[in-house]
Amino acid sequence: MAKQKRSAEQQVADEADRKAQNPIGARQVIADSHADPEFQENHKRLRAERLAREAGPASKN
Repeated sequence: MAKQKRSAEQQVADEADRKAQNPIGARQVIADSHADPEFQENHKRLRAERLAREAGPASKN
């Protein structure tokens, strides 16, 4: 049994409904593995700095 194809208008309407129901989930997300190398390096550096900041005050107590 072949599945009937939806028209372009129906596909657009379905996409709009999906986005309206879940606006955050509809956003495009770029995986770290697909990001530019500069972004990956910056992301790792910022994460390390944040972890160091969070760990710093706790160790002073």
